[in-house]
Amino acid sequence: MPYQDLGAFIWPIMVLIWVLAASYSRAAMHQRWQARAHPAPARPPGRPVDAPDAAESLRALWETARERYARIAGEYGDYESDPKQVLRRPALADPAVPSTSRFIDAFHEAMALHTDTYPPTDLARKYVAATENAEKAWRAACEAADRLRASRFTTDERALINQGIKLLELAEGATTPPEQEAAFAAARQVLAKLERSAGTRLDWRVPRPARQTIDRLGRPPLPPA
Repeated sequence: MPYQDLGAFIWPIMVLIWVLAASYSRAAMHQRWQARAHPAPARPPGRPVDAPDAAESLRALWETARERYARIAGEYGDYESDPKQVLRRPALADPAVPSTSRFIDAFHEAMALHTDTYPPTDLARKYVAATENAEKAWRAACEAADRLRASRFTTDERALINQGIKLLELAEGATTPPEQEAAFAAARQVLAKLERSAGTRLDWRVPRPARQTIDRLGRPPLPPA
């Protein structure tokens, strides 16, 4: 086909392209106008932190934290009140041991936040976190004490520790009050000697509750009225 005959076809094609482009442009402008005139509805806001469900969940965590705190306090109290445990795990009574120091700090923080009634939200969250830290620190301190045992004490001091444990066991198994009193009195003397020796190097003391246990059990019973 001669090139001059193509002009008859090119012009209609160009017109068709122009019409399609104009139609697309008008459709796009219409969509933009519709979007401005009728904006999409705003999405509802997310549930606030202090919504009822969140508050109930936090209260449940707080109640669990109270149980956790009571369990730690009970285990720690049992340790400090049992002279045999103190001698078998002396590192738990030594604040110079890093794991014991971390537990003491964590436990005191939880103790400061402990309340009998449900506190404000921010304090409840802090209490939950504090009891979790205290529990982890207590487990770590116990594990470290089991590993260390009496390794921080000298050979003579370790002998005193073993002697004290045997005397306490003897007192528990005594068949008569005089035997029990004598065993507790001897254990009291051994612990005092151990404190004097270890105190020159370590910040170690027999906890007061353990002393009171020995005094109470080693005291002769009152005569009947």
